[in-house]
Amino acid sequence: MKKILILILVLLPSFSFAEELYQVTLLRAAPGNFPELIQQVKDYKKQQHGQLSIMRHSQGDHWDLMLLEPAGKTPYRPHDFRALADFQETFLAKSNTAWSQLKQRSDNNEAYHIEMFQALHGQVKNLYYEREMENQYLALTQRPSNEIFETLMGSDVDIFTIGYHKDLKSFAKDPDLASEVFEKAAVTAGFKNRSEISFYLRQLILAHHDTLATAVK
Repeated sequence: MKKILILILVLLPSFSFAEELYQVTLLRAAPGNFPELIQQVKDYKKQQHGQLSIMRHSQGDHWDLMLLEPAGKTPYRPHDFRALADFQETFLAKSNTAWSQLKQRSDNNEAYHIEMFQALHGQVKNLYYEREMENQYLALTQRPSNEIFETLMGSDVDIFTIGYHKDLKSFAKDPDLASEVFEKAAVTAGFKNRSEISFYLRQLILAHHDTLATAVK
């Protein structure tokens, strides 16, 4: 087992010390097992001393639960939930945001907007930059920015983002700003105009899953 972990560490792409590794697990309960799976995940969170964010799917994708936790010094150590789940995918990702900040955002909010992207060939860096541009646009229009993650291994998802919101209602509500403010914010963020934002993204991606989820405490 130690040899396997050492090999994984050697093969991982290099990342700066400002970035942190995260383990992500997607679960879909086998028919009739959802309540038991929820309880097993909660028990696992206790084993991890609370260092786990649990997101329950609401709409937009085929999984039931998404687990996010710091990978630590020995990444890729997935807990096996397959006795209750008919689908489990565990993968590694990196982010510029520290776990302490992610945990605080998770603890203080009840809803998540999760977007998962497969980039076109050679477009991962440009897709990451587009996500940063959209975060700037969100900030300029008085909305919370999204946390950006880049997958290192274990999934065909190249980039995914998580937006943290007080509840689903607050996520759906646009700020009361003049249309000129939105337009100026889009241009300042690097887009030609506000209407170009979605088209700019489309030219970089092969696939996109847009999911709303709620917190499991």
